[in-house]
Amino acid sequence: MYQTKKLNIIDNSQLKASSQEIDILIVIDTDYIRSHYTSPSTDPNNPTGIDHNSQHMIASNANALSGQGSADLDFSARAGDVVSFRGTSIYQNSDDAVIIYNIKYWSGEQVFNNFVYNSVERKEAVVPDVKSLNGLPATKADITFASIDSKVRTTGKENFYVQFALYILDPKDSNKQILYGYFYWDPTITVN
Repeated sequence: MYQTKKLNIIDNSQLKASSQEIDILIVIDTDYIRSHYTSPSTDPNNPTGIDHNSQHMIASNANALSGQGSADLDFSARAGDVVSFRGTSIYQNSDDAVIIYNIKYWSGEQVFNNFVYNSVERKEAVVPDVKSLNGLPATKADITFASIDSKVRTTGKENFYVQFALYILDPKDSNKQILYGYFYWDPTITVN
């Protein structure tokens, strides 16, 4: 006689990893910065502090505590989560360009480990077909996507600086972008 075993079926929709990836997109209104900060620092170790009127930070809704879409985003994470910041100008870096170069602790509990740059290369990323009226069908291109990432190391609330470089089109050569200055402002993270 054969014996039958009862199988325990696990519902994968109920499984949650102990850590998650949290993506933060930062869009900078560079026109505002250029009109309000006409003599910025050109030293990356001493960036110019800016007000909170030109930055728009977006996190997944599950992680946003308050300030979604503003410069004052307060978001949550857990120890072990990986947080990735990506930045762009309102021009999608085609005229003025933004590069986030540092996320720096300044007060509260130091919840982040060191941040490092990482990249993902897509050999056939889709881009609009500029030869068609509506950009479709999409064409393919080799594109490298970059982010500055850290693993969350502990619980607490950290106030940190987002430091970024702003590049503008060279007035003498519209094919080239040149440094305008280095800037920073101060959001927060809450780790439960």
